Amino acid sequence: MDHEARQVAHREGANAKELISKALEIGNEMNPQATDGTWLEDLTVQAGPLIKEWDIDECYHWSEWPEREDHFPNTTKQDVGIDAVAVRRDDNQYIAIQCKARKLDEHGDGAPIGKGETDKFANASVSGFWAERR
Repeated sequence: MDHEARQVAHREGANAKELISKALEIGNEMNPQATDGTWLEDLTVQAGPLIKEWDIDECYHWSEWPEREDHFPNTTKQDVGIDAVAVRRDDNQYIAIQCKARKLDEHGDGAPIGKGETDKFANASVSGFWAERR
């Protein structure tokens, strides 16, 4: 995520509409680029709680989730396949999230996401702890 987007997301008084609009701009800017997808993780954490349909109250990067060590004491901040952890608004249950970004062509097409790319997430989020896996 670029510096301008972070300023918008963190600026006091930034409203949901402004952040979502900026998130869409960032997505359009980043889609034609080959990236590591970190920008999508950042957007998910910041914008997730503002998207009504996602039913998310809070969202954290795995490495910054304040309850990570309480629920998963043998894990570290290192990438375990779960990129973000969200708390559902309706029932406070947890959602494991993996973010994947692809370079898209002018038609919006990109390489498919293969099983090998999601295996780590599937293994890390298989426990009954998670109410959802996205």
